Amino acid sequence: MRGKGRLALVLAIAAILSISMPRLFFDSPAYLRVSAVITSVPLGVYWDANCSTPVYSIDWGNITVGGTKKITMYVRNEGNETFVLSVEAENWQAGNTSNVATFSSEEPKIGLGQTVQVNPSLTVFSNASGVSSFSFNVILYTTLVGMAFVLSDLDSLVIKAALNQAYFVYADPHRMTRAVATYDVASGSIIYSLCVNAQNQGFDARSDWVSQSASDKGRLLLSNKTCLMFGGWAPNWCVNYLQGKGLTPVSSLIQTVGGQPHMKFVNTKTGAVLVDILQSTDFEHQDYFVMMVLKDENGNEVFISYGFDWKGTWSAGIFLRAIYSNILAYTNQYYVMHWVDSNGDGIPQSVEMTQVATG
Repeated sequence: MRGKGRLALVLAIAAILSISMPRLFFDSPAYLRVSAVITSVPLGVYWDANCSTPVYSIDWGNITVGGTKKITMYVRNEGNETFVLSVEAENWQAGNTSNVATFSSEEPKIGLGQTVQVNPSLTVFSNASGVSSFSFNVILYTTLVGMAFVLSDLDSLVIKAALNQAYFVYADPHRMTRAVATYDVASGSIIYSLCVNAQNQGFDARSDWVSQSASDKGRLLLSNKTCLMFGGWAPNWCVNYLQGKGLTPVSSLIQTVGGQPHMKFVNTKTGAVLVDILQSTDFEHQDYFVMMVLKDENGNEVFISYGFDWKGTWSAGIFLRAIYSNILAYTNQYYVMHWVDSNGDGIPQSVEMTQVATG
């Protein structure tokens, strides 16, 4: 399953191919046999576009050395979710198989009730030698569209991640003018303390992690990593960059309404206002905070948490710690929460936090 919760094993086909004779022809038919059908997304695989003849076995026929053979199948989405199909070859078994053949296929998006044609291909390298037979599995995976990355992935991508797989990127404290700005790191440290293995921690001033150029300051230089940021667009260069590019599902801003400055959380795509509060609010005893996830231009999976003020950001870490035992229930991209100091002690507590928006 490759470690991704929304990747569903749909169809496993075992391919057994043999090479014989000096000319290295596949002299007898090599059969693909359906060995498993396990699916959480109803899916049909057929020989014809009318979806009347299911695929039970595949005969590749004869393939010469240096040749390529394609097969044509039709995959129908028989469920109620749109997904992206991946067709892969795994578990190659033979001596030096990587020098013998390669397998490839397109990865189409399949909507509700839609049927698409797929053409997996097998190529035997022209220099294939030294192997009399080999085998592999052809696996069909599905990834649900719109559910590729959600808050609950904090569990697998961060808390249970292997050593040094996640990057905690904080605002550089040397730029801070308020002592309470240190609570951005305090909030992140609450999550860091949950990690099974040690992870990377650093500041947005690290030139090997984050661009320091005036033209794209805050852009992550990392690729295909998991990154966490605590603190909003004002202190954290990376959050500022991502919001400026419209990549955050929720944006925060200050607008003057009727001569009064308001602080708002808005849905970035729709512009819908999620929270609207006066900037003069007593943030010592209430605040709003957002927890959200996104993918940036480099394929990084980014978690961002912050409040309008420092106690909101602190609250985010406290809340995530409190709900961690139930984190798998948090399957949306963003959650906006309201903290109200109901007991008047000035300390955020998870029982004082309520959800006001999600999506």
